[in-house]
Order: sequence, then C-alpha cells, then structure tokens
Amino acid sequence: MSMKLFDNMLVQSIRVYPRLRRRFRTYIRGVDPLPEGFTARQLFFDYLKVRRENPEKRVSLSEYMIFAFYRLSPAQRREYLTDTEATLLMRPYNAAEEPYCKDKVLFLKTFAPFVSRDWLYLPETTAEEFAAFVRKHGSVALKPPLSSWGIGFRKLDAGELGEDPEPLFRQLAGEGLLAEEFLRSDPRLAVYHPDSLNTVRVITFSRGERFTVFGAGLRVGNHGLHVDNAHGGGIFCEIDPATGRIFTDGLDECGNVYPVHPMTGMPFKGQEIPCWPEIVELCRRASRTLPCLHVVGWDVAILPGGRLELIEANHNPGMNIVQAPAKHGVYRKFASLLLDFYGPPELWAQEAREEAGKTEETV
Repeated sequence: MSMKLFDNMLVQSIRVYPRLRRRFRTYIRGVDPLPEGFTARQLFFDYLKVRRENPEKRVSLSEYMIFAFYRLSPAQRREYLTDTEATLLMRPYNAAEEPYCKDKVLFLKTFAPFVSRDWLYLPETTAEEFAAFVRKHGSVALKPPLSSWGIGFRKLDAGELGEDPEPLFRQLAGEGLLAEEFLRSDPRLAVYHPDSLNTVRVITFSRGERFTVFGAGLRVGNHGLHVDNAHGGGIFCEIDPATGRIFTDGLDECGNVYPVHPMTGMPFKGQEIPCWPEIVELCRRASRTLPCLHVVGWDVAILPGGRLELIEANHNPGMNIVQAPAKHGVYRKFASLLLDFYGPPELWAQEAREEAGKTEETV
C-alpha cells in the first residue's frame, strides 16, 4: 500500500515538474536582485524541496519568495500560513458568507449602506442606459462579477463608446460584466500611485457583538496600472491595527522590497493611514450586516474629502499582507483566534445552521 502511494506521488511529481519549471522561469524574471548566495537554478530546486517537505502547505512560488522560505528552517516555515492552509482553516466557518462576498453584484446589493458609487450590471440594463452611465462619469471600471485578484478589470472611457454604443454594449453585456463608477483615491493615498484606486485591506473576526481586527495592510498600484492588487503588479505593506501606522517597507509578489514607491518616491514605513479609526468602525458596522459574516477581508477606499467606500469583502482573505512585509508568521495566532471566536470545526455545524436561518430572515 505504501509503495503504491509512493509510486503515485512520484508520478504526480514527474507530471507537475515541467509546469512548475515553466512557471518558475516566468516568475523569477520579476525577482531583482536574486537572494544573496542563490542562483535561479538553486532557488528552483530549493523550492521543489520545500514543496516536497511541506505537502500540506501547497507553497506557491510567490509565498516561497515573499516569506523568504529559502533561508528559513522547517520549524520557521511552519509558522507561516499559506493561502491553501488559510482557506482550509476558514472554510468550516465561512461557507455561509461566501455568496455575499464572492458575487460582486450581490455584494453591492447586500452592503448598499457602505457603497456610494454608481454601478450597473450590464446583462440587466440597456445600451441606452449603459451609454448614459459612461458619459455621466467619463470613465467606468468594468469587472467580471465573480473575478478576484483584479483579473478581468478594465477601464472604459466615454470616448470609446463611438457614435453607436450598441455593438460594444452587446459585447460587454454578453461577457456578463459589471460597470462601476471609476473611483480615485484621496490625495493622501493617491500620492503613492495616482493611476490606481489604492485600498486598505482590513481582516476582521466577528461574532455577534464581538469584533477584532486581526491585521491590516495598504495596497497600492504600480507601473501606471489601474489595479492595486499584488497579483496585478501592485505593492503592499503592513499596518499596525492599534495605531493605523505603516510599519514595514513595501513588497511586491516577487519579494522585491520598496522603501519608497518606485514611481513616486513616496516612503511607506512610518506613514499614517488617514481616517484609521473611521475605517475600523466602518468594518465593524459592515460585519454586522449579516450574522454569517465571520472572518472577512474588507477592502476600503478613502475617496477625496476623506469619504470612505467599501470596495469588496473577501470570504477567504489571503494572509500574505499580514505576514510577508514584516516576515512574521501568523499560523498559530490565526488558528487560535478561530477556536476562540467560533470553537472547534466539528462543533460548528449546528451553530452554522442556526445562523444561516437568521441570515435568511435578515435578507
């Protein structure tokens, strides 16, 4: 039996090796400079070793680099929480909240009190309404309703409508896109990267009246792109939840460190996030929208004039933003807080069913 299992693992490793190597070759081009003492080839084989020795973690290339696993001991690596591990830990507690966070249209309807921007779901509108919407705002953001990581995001300017907007509308509506008013950051955050809406990620735990901020970070765009997500080339840094002050340098998905933004020269470490108490209070109130909201990663924008806008809610928020910039793993802290707030997963089923019933009554 064990020999058969070994054979299966060996076959799987042989099959996945070419894909990993191709991915690594593309990824490593963005790492500048390489970690001291390593060649690209040495990093790749060390990455394979880390994956093999930690199969339960499913360490991604990005996690390997941004957590600096290449210089950590096995015990130190276990302190970090990978996206796969975080998802598995949260799944028993967050299943009921997933639809309200994952579907952007349902999110906008559910969290309407915290959303002031105009939006249109194109399959449910007309070409005339769409054209009027774009011309009213000058520019709009187009998003697939079920996308994440900034995938599929596109900015559309009114000039692209042409004389007859019908063909463009049919194409976009056929793709099932959501159109939102294109937002710009308050100058105090736009100073990092004016071309993107720079947002604050706040990871919260809530249950009834109990609420805490687990961690937070700032996400800003780069390279003149309109998205701030790290997967889209953005830079992130960690915020001290107690003070609202950034206490790390910036970091990108390839593990490159930025004491200042490479395009604007704006420093990260030591800067205060504007409106921090108000941001925390907004997340607290949003967490009470539905009883099924437990662990949520809120994306909050600060608009001109200090107006706060809830951009997204993430039901399985990644923990990279609260680990990688400061190089401190949160596995034990996160797992302990889950048990403290919600109890063991095996005892959660009954309480989850009861809360689901309350959610249906609320909605």
